This record gives sequence, C-alpha cells and structure tokens, in this order.
Amino acid sequence: MPCQRTAWAWPLAVVAVLGMLACSNSTSSRRDQVAQGDEYLAQGKVNEAVAAYRQALHQDTLNPVVLARLSRAYQAQGNGEAAERYLRRAMNRTFSEGLGALTRRDTAAATTAFERTLEIHPTHPLALNQLGDLALAQDRREEAASWYERSAKANPDFAETFVKLGNVSLALGRTERARQAFARAVEVNINAAPAYLGLGRILLGEQRWAAAAEEYSKALMVQPHSAEAQAGLAQARSHL
Repeated sequence: MPCQRTAWAWPLAVVAVLGMLACSNSTSSRRDQVAQGDEYLAQGKVNEAVAAYRQALHQDTLNPVVLARLSRAYQAQGNGEAAERYLRRAMNRTFSEGLGALTRRDTAAATTAFERTLEIHPTHPLALNQLGDLALAQDRREEAASWYERSAKANPDFAETFVKLGNVSLALGRTERARQAFARAVEVNINAAPAYLGLGRILLGEQRWAAAAEEYSKALMVQPHSAEAQAGLAQARSHL
C-alpha cells in the first residue's frame, strides 16, 4: 500500500523530505539521517535539514545529539521558540545523565556527560560548577578554580558560583580574589550566608575583629543555627 503524505501545515520542502524518508525501502540509520541533515544545513537547505533531523529524532526521541542539531536547524530557520525548546531538551538530557552518574559514583561518566552538556550549551552554569566540584573532590584545586572562573564569567548573576570560587580561591591562598568573589555573591544575593562566612574567615585572618563580627552577624541573620557563624562571631568578639 503506498505511503500517504498529508501536508497539513508543514512547509512543502519538509513534507517532501519526510515523505521520501518514510517511504524509502532503505533502513538508513539515525547516524545517516543526522549526517544528511548536516549536509542539508551546510548547503543552506534548512527545511530539508529540519526534516532529516526530525526523522532521526523519531528513531531516538531522547538522543541529545539529535536534539541539539534540531535546535540549530530551527535557529537557522528563524524559529527561535522551537530552537530554544530543543536546546533545553538536549542539555537537560546530558546534564541529567551526569547527575545519574554521580549517584552511581561514576565520576568518569559524570565528567563526560557534563562536558557534553557544555558542547551543547557552553555557558550552562550547573554543568560548569559540577565539573569544578568534581575537580575539587580530587584535590585538583587549580582546575576547579578554572571551572568556577569560567562559570562566573559566563553567568555573573549566579551567586552559588561566586561562593564556590571564593572558597577555592581562599584555599589556594588568593585572598583578594576570594574577597571579590564573596562580595559579588552578596551583591547578587543578599541572603548568601556562605559568602558572609567566607568574608568572616578572611577578616579573622587579618585580625579585623569588628569587621569579622559584622560578617558573622549577617550570616546568623540568614542562618541562625550556623555553628561556623556562631563560633566565628564568638572568636571575633573575644578580641573586641
């Protein structure tokens, strides 16, 4: 029985390619269809590329590579809403794979998944921070600092990143960079208690007791039961 092709609201070029792919006797693989989509996109045949990628997606609806390619094709087509939707699906898929690998304590797989997330979306703040956390867990502080710096540059309004950057900078003896990072975290989020704790540690080390007490007091306003804040405040006040 011949294939029926109903255009509905699809552009004719998309319908034509989908029809050829659906009615073909060949069993082209998803990889072949992605390659075909890449070729179409390189030639400026955007509608045909969309159709090829959608056919590949039909075979593997959760494949992040296909989702990302489809996002790029929709972007070239001028369909920003669809491009954003498929981009999010792609990066959420790989990021979730990374989190799953962390649950299994498979750091190699987690690293690969987070790196794939960055290939799709280079400024993904959580993926950048997760890679920093993985490096820090293996005592690769310089590498961790590099990931956090990259995240801070790409996402200057994400307070958690600056807290992480401040902590690792302080561990590396980079006091001024730590101070800047903690201050930025507070600027972004006035309730960033870990940033007040970091500033308190710096000021204690500088024997600036009144200023340290002030930072620890701010931390306690956000987290009244913080043992570190209580101890830091008591230490600072003992010198006043």
